[in-house]
Amino acid sequence: MSAVEAAAQIRQANVTSLELTQQCIDRIREVDAELNAVVVPLFERALEDARRMDELAARGEFLGPLHGVPMTVKECFYVADTDCCIGVDSLVGRQSEEDGVMVQRLKDAGAVVLGKTNVPQLMLWHEAVNPVYGRTLNPWNLERTPGGSSGGEAAILAAGGSFLGLGNDLGGSLRVPAHFTGICSFKPTNGMLTRQGSRGNFKGMEAILAQPGPMGHCVADLECMLSVMLGDLQSVHSCEQAPVGLQPIVDSVEGMRIGFVEDDQYFAPSPAIRRAVREAAAALEAKGAVVQPFRIPDPELMFRLYIGALSADGGFQARYVLKGGRLHGAFKKLVNATRIPGSIRPLLAWLLKKLGQRYQAMMVAAGRGISAKHYWLLIDAMNRYRRKFTREFEKQNLDVLLSPAFALPAMCHDDGIDLLPAASHAVLQNLIGGPGGVLPWSQVREGEESDRCLSHDAVVKKAIRTEKGSVGLPVGVQVSSLPWQEHKVLAVMRELERCRAGKPT
Repeated sequence: MSAVEAAAQIRQANVTSLELTQQCIDRIREVDAELNAVVVPLFERALEDARRMDELAARGEFLGPLHGVPMTVKECFYVADTDCCIGVDSLVGRQSEEDGVMVQRLKDAGAVVLGKTNVPQLMLWHEAVNPVYGRTLNPWNLERTPGGSSGGEAAILAAGGSFLGLGNDLGGSLRVPAHFTGICSFKPTNGMLTRQGSRGNFKGMEAILAQPGPMGHCVADLECMLSVMLGDLQSVHSCEQAPVGLQPIVDSVEGMRIGFVEDDQYFAPSPAIRRAVREAAAALEAKGAVVQPFRIPDPELMFRLYIGALSADGGFQARYVLKGGRLHGAFKKLVNATRIPGSIRPLLAWLLKKLGQRYQAMMVAAGRGISAKHYWLLIDAMNRYRRKFTREFEKQNLDVLLSPAFALPAMCHDDGIDLLPAASHAVLQNLIGGPGGVLPWSQVREGEESDRCLSHDAVVKKAIRTEKGSVGLPVGVQVSSLPWQEHKVLAVMRELERCRAGKPT
């Protein structure tokens, strides 16, 4: 059942919240010894809440559209009397005094919180591993990561242990795990939802805004959960109802103009991912949409600006928070890179480029601490890029973009730092600030694991390593748009979901 169906079944007295909650707990206990996704279990509290939901239902009283539906929450969100340490030793034991805003809204709508799920240390890369909670595995293949930073959420949803998940997205953190694990997720426009009630990566870092968002098993679940997160706590979800604050979501894509990006010309996607985008584009065209190619303007500049914004303090806050605590092995590489003096970065980047290490050279050059005056210039450059992207988007009179979410299927463990450039399609929407959603489309097929040329570039070598043995892993497609166009993105996601229901994987 989807979360929407579960809520309807509870209202119709066909099932109880207690039954569904116990089923989820049993499933988590069955799979989580291997997966390690739910790192802060709240089972007894969940059962008590489920009983309370059932007592209300027996009197014909329902809190909201999620009445009695079990769900999980990313570790970075405040849940009363639980840790919120994002995998950092120095933050362990500082329990939240109350639920955060998003958690409270979900509870007010009747959701039952089963527990909190794993994240990467400091939530800075696309894995879910840290010294406090350990490593989360991908249920499709235990040798692979479920992604990050909302990787624990994605893993337990994919394994059938939860109906809904609350995550957030700073650089693909909702969408990459959805692609890696075959679930749905949605990042709203930057600033649409408050970040109060969650622990951020860095204090004062406002150039790129992390945005809370829903994760689930179908598009209807995302729409329902988004309506609750926006503050619509009373109305019962229906397919015709638009979440509060959004324009109505049309139930057809006929006449919509859709740009598709098979390859952004920065980090080439794997064959199965390119195929998925082509298939999805053809399916939309068959439903009456106008589909045309779109070229991402200067994708390397876009990625440099994103990395520059996240590392503008030279890694000061990261080192400060992590001081004296344990570091996950692969994460040390990123932390140590922040210590490279700015004076030698240009020379080191030049040398790396000469040695054929294109992506490492870019990361070294862009990931440096800068002064206040240069920070202002960086913000100006980001704004100019946003305007350029918007001009190109509007020049073609587009409604949405269809693209990969990540250039690779689920990665091997500990490759996430080196393969950050493969997230170029996802971080675009973090820089532009618009909404983006991911839904499952296919799986990697025999004979389409990799067509990447052999290279001396260490990042490309790791990409090939990821692609080998990837047959059977899920492949998602991303739908995105300019800020405040959630209704268009969700309309296209609805249509793609219907198209997918009638096609083989």
